[in-house]
Amino acid sequence: MTKSISYRFALCICVLFSVANLSVADTLTVTWTGAIGELETTIMADTSADGTQAHAVYKLESNKTYLQRSTIVLESSCDIVGAAYGTGETPATIQPIPGDDGASQFAGWPAGNIKTYGEDQSYAFKNLLFNGVFADGSTTLFGVLATYGKGNTITVDHVTSVHNQVITYFCFGQEENWTLTNNTAVQYSCYPAGMYFGGFWWGGGGGWTGTVESLLIQNNTIEGAHGQAFVIYDNGLVNRTEGEVINVDHNTFVNIIDWPKFYRHGNNTRWTNNLFVNMAANGQTRNAANTNIALNNDHVGGHGKTATLYQGACTDSTLLADGNCWDRTNRNISYQNNAWMDTPELLDMFAMEPWCWDLPADSNGVVVTLCDTMIANQSKWAGDSTMSMFANGVYMSNNLHMSDRGWNLDPVYITAQTTRTRDWLDNGVHDTHTDHFWMHQADGDKITVEWPLPMDFSYLATSAAATHCTHGGPVGSTHHMDHPAGLTLNTNPDGIVASTFALKQNYPNPFNPSTEISFNLDEIADINLSIFNMLGQKVRTLTNGTKPAGVHTLEWDGRDEMGQRVSTGIYLYTLSNGSKTITKKMALMK
Repeated sequence: MTKSISYRFALCICVLFSVANLSVADTLTVTWTGAIGELETTIMADTSADGTQAHAVYKLESNKTYLQRSTIVLESSCDIVGAAYGTGETPATIQPIPGDDGASQFAGWPAGNIKTYGEDQSYAFKNLLFNGVFADGSTTLFGVLATYGKGNTITVDHVTSVHNQVITYFCFGQEENWTLTNNTAVQYSCYPAGMYFGGFWWGGGGGWTGTVESLLIQNNTIEGAHGQAFVIYDNGLVNRTEGEVINVDHNTFVNIIDWPKFYRHGNNTRWTNNLFVNMAANGQTRNAANTNIALNNDHVGGHGKTATLYQGACTDSTLLADGNCWDRTNRNISYQNNAWMDTPELLDMFAMEPWCWDLPADSNGVVVTLCDTMIANQSKWAGDSTMSMFANGVYMSNNLHMSDRGWNLDPVYITAQTTRTRDWLDNGVHDTHTDHFWMHQADGDKITVEWPLPMDFSYLATSAAATHCTHGGPVGSTHHMDHPAGLTLNTNPDGIVASTFALKQNYPNPFNPSTEISFNLDEIADINLSIFNMLGQKVRTLTNGTKPAGVHTLEWDGRDEMGQRVSTGIYLYTLSNGSKTITKKMALMK
């Protein structure tokens, strides 16, 4: 996908919206009747003559649970959003249910609620609750979303997912642009007899997942994932411009079996203002089920919460040819102004009496004894293996160990997890706990999500972490702590610093009547952001003047300079700082 264009109208418009598609109503409410499968049937049947979605937005009713029997497959741009809900109400909820024969009808791997396809399409999912447990309690769904195609834009905002089995959001598409903001993913269920495979978002390459041109991860809460929170392969971003990184900012990570990211990759990532509680919660150094491996790659002292291990040379011919190879001597991974802690329950597990076992005698009759030490030395920010990467572009500064505690989440959640973990660690098999349901359920009902979630992810306002982020406020998701500095996502009054000069895809797109346009400035600059029609005529100037470094968001209400509403059609919006110009297209639908 083209990221920038030197001249305003050098953009070749290869994909035009049909006249019929531009004239349809903007939003379709998916009326709840209680019928099984009505959600996917309504959306997938609502297409125009050319096969594209007939509506731009599909709105689900609050206080209702839509029972979904099969995957929603999307081939063209649209949004699926939940209606607003108030105190004492519940968000629009989506829950799987098996077929009449009792078997899951979610075909293909990975089995999830939604799959997106197409090229240069825009998909958004907002204000929804996904319950991963099948309505009959028989099993759980793998994840929420898997993406395919090329050049698509994916936005997930204010979405809660509960009880998913493995990976919530899975990128298989190429050159995608992802935004993950204000989401909550908790109480992963895992799969019977399994550990270590799963997480919140996977992608970035690796030969089998997709690739991303941009990825913003901000203000999310992730609890109970059974692998890494993120698996970001290879170089992180493809078609990357100088200075461009994946920003992982103001997130709360809790009770994660492994690490924030996959320890081999994750290049070009910036981790700022995050809270890490009970990371690397498996505590394991060796595995009796496979005595030839050590889970900490022979670093039996553990490699800490920010595991970043040696990365081999990039030899992939495709990556070499298109310039997307990684530089293992310049990883460009930084951790700044984060805070971390382990609760007493996890520290107790780390300090427990180790399991030991004898290996089969070798040819000389020598028997070697190995022990899974579970040593408390696991509880550290960075191990020797990670610190050895400092010479290769791994940076850390001003990260806080929360020795003052003050964590408010009920310890029953980590205790439920460590009970399952100990059941596994003695012999690599779940002998006692053999079903999907790892998580503690406060009300005892694993089928229905208790709302609001009975999980308190806040900490004491007197904690050092409450003033530790880059703008002087609390680290972690802003949804759990008061931010006296007034932090606002997608703006920059308080220190969320952009990494490059960039123009984002507008949201929503297509839109009616208004849309938001965000742009990044890596330094203070005189900029102009204007709207043009397809004839090259200026329609509206949104801003023209000096802006500070940071992330800025402006709204266009679909009106011209005279205050008149413009007609349906495709428009260009252009950002210029005097030396660089970026142009993107958007569609107004009425």
